[in-house]
Amino acid sequence: MFKKITAFSLVFVFILSSISMVSAEAMPIKSLEAPRNLSLRKDGESIIDLRWTNPASIMKVLEDIDNSEYSGNLAYLVDWKENDGQWHTAIPSSDPNFDDDIHGQFYGHLGSHLVDEGNVTETFFVIWHLFPEKSPADTYDLVNNTYYFRMRYILEPYDGEFAPAYSPYSEVMAIGKNAAAASITSLDSPKNLKAKIEKDSNNKPYFQLDWDIPQSVTDANKIRPVYHIVDFKVGDGKWLSESVTWDGLPVAYSSLLTNTYDLNPIEENLVDKVVIEENVYYFRVAFVCKETGGNPIVSDYSNIVSTKVLAYSDASPWAQPELDKADNIGIITDTLRGSDMTRPITREEFAESAVKFYEMVTGKKAEPHPTKKFLDCDNIEVLKAFNLNITAGVGDGTKFEPDSYLLRQQMAAMITRTLTACYEELVLDISGQPDFLDQKEFAAYAINPAKFMAKYKITVGDGKGNFIPNNNCSRQEAIAFLLRSYLNGDQYLK
Repeated sequence: MFKKITAFSLVFVFILSSISMVSAEAMPIKSLEAPRNLSLRKDGESIIDLRWTNPASIMKVLEDIDNSEYSGNLAYLVDWKENDGQWHTAIPSSDPNFDDDIHGQFYGHLGSHLVDEGNVTETFFVIWHLFPEKSPADTYDLVNNTYYFRMRYILEPYDGEFAPAYSPYSEVMAIGKNAAAASITSLDSPKNLKAKIEKDSNNKPYFQLDWDIPQSVTDANKIRPVYHIVDFKVGDGKWLSESVTWDGLPVAYSSLLTNTYDLNPIEENLVDKVVIEENVYYFRVAFVCKETGGNPIVSDYSNIVSTKVLAYSDASPWAQPELDKADNIGIITDTLRGSDMTRPITREEFAESAVKFYEMVTGKKAEPHPTKKFLDCDNIEVLKAFNLNITAGVGDGTKFEPDSYLLRQQMAAMITRTLTACYEELVLDISGQPDFLDQKEFAAYAINPAKFMAKYKITVGDGKGNFIPNNNCSRQEAIAFLLRSYLNGDQYLK
């Protein structure tokens, strides 16, 4: 049975030879580099696959041809011999002696092949390509024979405008009795996997996955085809790999090496629907090399990524562990999720956070004040905070100034009010707590709340005895202080 050339796809470059003609004087090419990294492998009983890397300069020639820079065609020629026999030298189609039935399999238009991101290409030879008298039932005898291959490029003119230019030959590679077979024993995993939600032309979501390919995998791909597989799960469900074997996972188009993949779980019959607002989708990627006649070599999986919005886009190193813990507990609001936590927190943002904290601690649903309205803010969470006596308006009370930044002393007062709303029995015990060195900078209402927070290690100020009350409170500070208020409750609730 004849083997057909596999269509390479996805992000691999499809390069077609151009037949546009320019003058010979416009062709600046002086020489061609030889093919690199030849490798051979047995593919079934009657097929030998030949794989090689095209130098960047050769890819540039193809690009120039495609852009009508050259009036010619870039092709490859493959020579072969069996054991100690003579080389069967390939000839181009422009040669008067060219016979397609005899020479056609060893001559190929490079521009008609797809090339992966490493400029790797391959072709194949069934046994009757080498020996026309053989039939499809015949096989290569690699136990008793050795087959040698070499190749080179040729840049052919159209209409004889210039002399054909040949590259040097590649190194000679062998397969069979006297050949050392190239092998791959392991693969490194994909690195730095990232996932992005995209929309198709029908506004339906799909997932764009990108990752880095280790150099060791790029090198392995020069010897044997290496490609990726994608594992997938929804929420707390099972990974797809737990119910199917590796070859049942979404796979690289045409099974060639790439660093990106567009996964549409619906089109690939993995799920009936994708609802980003309701579910979290998880992904991981591995590399596979399928050795002929042996078990596949599968790398470890990459890092796991998901569609879950991260708790923060930026945070100070000291704050990150507490922010992660606060996220797990459920303190971080939707408004703050994914934001830069080093930025100052606004009055509105803190009011929302305080209400979320209250509802988490008490298990009660906060209710907005039935009559209160602010002229500059209609956020229902702010009205809930007002109803809980956590916050109040500014000036005459008709405005809230939702976008104003919260000072550290204001934050202390609002956190203690939040705790009072949560725990009716709470007493703001500050006995034994010394004054702050900068206590004269406080507003009177905030001194005791700040001392309470310092006594129970909810905040320690600057560590030198100062509270710095008139500095803006950052988002990460506010969330960390709420978290500590929650975790240290057994100390102040006596």
